[in-house]
Amino acid sequence: MPAWLGNGIVIAILICACCLAVRSIWKARKNGGHCSGNCGSCSKCGRRPGR
Repeated sequence: MPAWLGNGIVIAILICACCLAVRSIWKARKNGGHCSGNCGSCSKCGRRPGR
C-alpha cells in the first residue's frame, strides 16, 4: 500500500469527524441548545427574566 493512500485515508477520517462535529454544533444551536451568556433571558436556567 502506498504511503499517500494511508495518509489519504487518515485525512478523510479527520475531515468526516470535523464535519460531524460542526453538524452537531449547528443542530444544537438551531434547536436552542447554546448558551448566549445572558442568563436573564434564558429559559433553561432557574432564573426568570426581570429577577
